[in-house]
Amino acid sequence: MYMATKSSLDGLKVLVTRPEHQARSLCDMVVNAGGEAIAFPTIDIVPIAVHDVADLNKQDIIIFVSQNAVIYFDSKLKQMLANDVLNIAVGASTATCMQQHGFHAIVQASPPAGTESLLAMSELDDVDGKQIVIVRGQNGRELLAETLTERGAKTRYIEVYQRALPVSTQQMTKQALSAERIIVSSVNSLVNLCQLLGKENIKNKHLIVVSNRIKQYAIEQGFKHIDVAEDASDHALMQQLLNKGGATNGRK
Repeated sequence: MYMATKSSLDGLKVLVTRPEHQARSLCDMVVNAGGEAIAFPTIDIVPIAVHDVADLNKQDIIIFVSQNAVIYFDSKLKQMLANDVLNIAVGASTATCMQQHGFHAIVQASPPAGTESLLAMSELDDVDGKQIVIVRGQNGRELLAETLTERGAKTRYIEVYQRALPVSTQQMTKQALSAERIIVSSVNSLVNLCQLLGKENIKNKHLIVVSNRIKQYAIEQGFKHIDVAEDASDHALMQQLLNKGGATNGRK
């Protein structure tokens, strides 16, 4: 658990870009550490109906690539899974979410959370002949399924949500632009952030991201001040904020 005094962040303005239903706990942590949290969702998560559930009980491995994949994976679908299915989480936050939704015997990828870490897992190394289902949102990355298929697995998707661009008001935009730190949890979130606020208005802002892949994309877009948290958890993001921003570290 991170240790913070009331003045740790010394009034630092922190923009939290997570979807609305996932932002509250991190915002509360920022405020409790003496910062000012600005909730500015850059992605709306919209559930979608799942129709292709054939042979779900025959899957050997199920992989959840995000917390939202867990949240929108219907409880009726969960009941269809075999008792001995191997449950894999992309990272610590997703694993915690899975526990909260009744999954057991969860194996999680090592930090940083992402496709590359999943593919480095020993559990996904020898998968020849295995049936694997990947639970995700629409239009996600293809690398995981492609690589597992190359390793001999029979891979399929269950897509349980889609991402949409939120609508922001002029007041929301003005408040967001006052932030001194911006927390970004996905490439898609950063794409939308640039669209909502204007890339030229924010490229000199200090970003805190949750993977090297997001950092690389941010660099390609012209951002210069980027730090990578250990993972996507509230704890890791707060640690990065306390290490890099606040009363004792200045506001570079």
